[in-house]
Amino acid sequence: MSTLRQNTTSARKVYLPRQPLTSEEVFEYTQAFILFDRDEDDYINAKDLSILIRSLEQNPTDDQIQQLIENIVDEECNLIDCKQFLIMMSVLKKTRDSDNKRELREIFDAIDGDGNGSIESEELRALMTLLTNGNDEMKLTKEEADAMIAEIDVDKDKRIGFDEFLTIQCYTPGNTYDTLSTDPTYENNGNVKFNRNIFSLLNDRVMEITEEPPSKAEKSKSSDGPFRSITDRFPIGTLTAAGGRLMSCLSKQSPVVTTKRKYTISANNNERSSLFQLSSSASATAIRTSTTTPSHLNRLPRTIQTSLTPPTPDTVGLDYNFDLTYTKLRELADTNCKYFSQQKTDVCRRFEHLLIQLLQSIDTSMPHIRYLTDNFHHFDYSAEIRANGYRALVVAHGQACLRTLDILQQVDTKRVGLLFNLMYSSRLFQDLESWTKALIAMQRIIALAAKMVDYSKKTVLYVDADHVPLDIELDYFKMVAYDSEYFFGRTCGFQFASSMQTMLTFLLAGLATYYETFNRSIPYAAASIATAPKYILFPEQRAKKCASIFRDSDYLFCKAFWNIVDHDYVKMGSRYIVPNVTVSKYFQIGPEPIEIGSVVVPPPTARPDNIEEPKERAVGNIGAGSDNPTGSGSEQPGQLVNIKLLSNEIREGMEELPLRKVDLEIASTKTLPMSDHLLVHIHGGGFIATSSSTHEIYLKPWALNFEIPIVSIDYSLAPEYPYPRAIEECYYAYAWILKNANKLGWNGKTLLLVGDSAGGNLVTIVTMKAIEAGLRKPDGIICFYTPFLLGYSMSPSRLMAIMDPLLNTGFLWRCLAAYAGIKADEEPAHDDLESAATSEDTGDTPAGKRRKIEKTLSSSDETAIDAAKLSTTNQNPEYIRDDTYYTRLGDIMGSRQAKLLRKLRESTLPNNPYMSPLRASDDVLRQFPTTYLVPCARDPFIDDNVEFARRLRDLKVPHHLTVVDEWPHGFLDFGFAATEIAQYNIEIIEMMKKIMQQSSENPGDVAAVPSRID
Repeated sequence: MSTLRQNTTSARKVYLPRQPLTSEEVFEYTQAFILFDRDEDDYINAKDLSILIRSLEQNPTDDQIQQLIENIVDEECNLIDCKQFLIMMSVLKKTRDSDNKRELREIFDAIDGDGNGSIESEELRALMTLLTNGNDEMKLTKEEADAMIAEIDVDKDKRIGFDEFLTIQCYTPGNTYDTLSTDPTYENNGNVKFNRNIFSLLNDRVMEITEEPPSKAEKSKSSDGPFRSITDRFPIGTLTAAGGRLMSCLSKQSPVVTTKRKYTISANNNERSSLFQLSSSASATAIRTSTTTPSHLNRLPRTIQTSLTPPTPDTVGLDYNFDLTYTKLRELADTNCKYFSQQKTDVCRRFEHLLIQLLQSIDTSMPHIRYLTDNFHHFDYSAEIRANGYRALVVAHGQACLRTLDILQQVDTKRVGLLFNLMYSSRLFQDLESWTKALIAMQRIIALAAKMVDYSKKTVLYVDADHVPLDIELDYFKMVAYDSEYFFGRTCGFQFASSMQTMLTFLLAGLATYYETFNRSIPYAAASIATAPKYILFPEQRAKKCASIFRDSDYLFCKAFWNIVDHDYVKMGSRYIVPNVTVSKYFQIGPEPIEIGSVVVPPPTARPDNIEEPKERAVGNIGAGSDNPTGSGSEQPGQLVNIKLLSNEIREGMEELPLRKVDLEIASTKTLPMSDHLLVHIHGGGFIATSSSTHEIYLKPWALNFEIPIVSIDYSLAPEYPYPRAIEECYYAYAWILKNANKLGWNGKTLLLVGDSAGGNLVTIVTMKAIEAGLRKPDGIICFYTPFLLGYSMSPSRLMAIMDPLLNTGFLWRCLAAYAGIKADEEPAHDDLESAATSEDTGDTPAGKRRKIEKTLSSSDETAIDAAKLSTTNQNPEYIRDDTYYTRLGDIMGSRQAKLLRKLRESTLPNNPYMSPLRASDDVLRQFPTTYLVPCARDPFIDDNVEFARRLRDLKVPHHLTVVDEWPHGFLDFGFAATEIAQYNIEIIEMMKKIMQQSSENPGDVAAVPSRID
């Protein structure tokens, strides 16, 4: 301290009574003093003393603290050393113990109804009857009461005297609480503790009861004289406190009671008169907290049903049940809130206010959760496969509650510790605040989901946005704009398996850092990278930054960030993760039309829109007969398509490609016969990012395990190449594969199409085009976490995107806008469905550079477009989105994003069947091959897959829906991040082997694969 110190002995004006401290107290008080001695000079000032004492759960008045200073501290020094501080704490202990002893005397007198100075068996039984409202099941027999008294009856007179009463009040629970010194024999015994835990819980309920007159249930129905004399002479609050402390201590000391009953505090606030209720042994089931295994949280049997928990019809998912979590969370939050409300420190007041918000959020959410739970079955695919967006939302809310419960358990354990305010309160408050904000945000999301149940008329998962009131839709946009932030900090990825959360945290930290360096000068970028760890160390900064990025960035940034994985340096590093295969050849096909029978498939013709065409890599051109080596730097014709061939071995016919030494990752001189199977893969990436190379992390293991050739199509990406370029390239590549099967080492027998995310969308559309053109359709298609509806609509699983760090709502909008060629400027949306793109139509004229769609639109296309126009013209005036509405939207999302959303909403292109296969006609879907859908249960696209599976079922198309639990969107690419996912991908390989075997042996039948993988 800066104040001059003098080594004089403090002159005490008045001797203050003291109570010796235990060795534990001396140690803890000394540690607390050291923490406040910031300059390490062994002294603290009077201001710090006041804060320190109150942080140690002591609440003396300012006058009392001043009296301590005047009588213990030297007047000239005005600084307090550790010895003087310990003397002050011993004085406060003496004062507190005296107050406790007086309180115990009051309690004893309250129980001693006849005033004879002792508690007898009949008085004990009468007290129990009062506390349990005369519940016959809770009544004590005379033998039980006598046995309880005998446990602590020192003088064996079959009654409890006051000294014996003091003894039982000093029962030691498992935790460390304040020492209650009632007798010199206990002063230096650190094992004697005050049973503050049960008393504080009970006393909180007593405070409520004393605010109102005793109810009829609280009045005695017995004719026993002493029983009536108790209620007549003492208030019910004092009796409850007495009974709570007495019965809790006796029940712990008496085996007669503990083996027969267990007493717990009731969780029902509406039944104030019933303070105790029986607790079944099942209610003591340990809760698996979110600290270790959040992906398997709370898979518990239903044990407790109270008015606070919703009804649970086989509840969320297959075996998730959060009844116990909701009950425990509500009880623990209420208990801690009442505890902190009785404290006077600023820290306790902050905890109190936060817990009030948490309780309000839980109480508000429960009716909505109950409503959603009651209506789950309307939206499930079947009774066996129970998965949809409503279930996903309730599961996510339950998991968030479980994490919050884990924090509250820590608060409850450490709040009475001497160092709570000094060491634990800051971290626990930040954690609790983050989860409380997340639960409040989820409360709003779940409330909107409950309304969507009615808007959908309990029939379909998707809600036509035109049928949603304006204010409700604006509330949704507010959630997107403001609530996403609460899911990117400490709560990042909580809805997924624990092994994914670290990776997702680093992913968001990388996103925030990359945004700061995007299109910046090298010095600025270097400085930003140097400060990047802040987004890992400070979750709040990361959350705010990422929410801003998802809200305000354009799709060029999104594309650049996700394409980092396609950088040459990243590819070089992946060589140490991805196994090698024998054949890995990257080449181009085209540009000649492909003739298969009477069908002619032209090369891709859609060109870039309003920008110069990017340069393509110069690689071996099979279609043109070119055998140039793979390289870069040359501009290639825009009608070429890039594909990659992967194979575990060289097979007959591959020499016609031809294969060169650079195409072989593993040298081999063996040539195997042609394969009976070929797997055609189309990668995902939101139509704007990644390539076949970035998906080799699972494609190469597939090639090694399946022992078949795999062809991956590297289609051109938006926004440089918007719709329909990707479709044209994939369809052209599909036709080329059918035409040139022998060059790929395939004998033409079994053909499977596989796609993930956007690739699954393209796989489905290629199948549609093959059916419409009369080409051979694949023997089966496999779609992983695929979006089947790109048109603007609302569904419960889309609400999950608000909290998804991978597929956030803002990212989805930008991917769709880029793919549809929609820009957030003054230009109109390019959603005109013009005549087909032929080689003559696609010259260098501006009209030729615009996006074009083939002439041969199916009847379903025209129907969908006409229906969209009709619905727009026949809208209810109250639901029309006019300029005023979009002005309000601009106030929420910003004018630039509002323009983008308006164009997305007004565009009819995303609802075209070639963008949204869910809109395809029945005639086309009825001809589909066996279809395998593999969505993620917590994914924003789970509803797409459920609805698409429903349509296939209605049309009697062979299909199978396998729901993946716990893992996020894109889990096939995350095998390197978690051993659990790597192991799970092995299960995917086994499942696909069964599919290939079934497709070759019994085409048209569905393979025996699981319906759900946990």
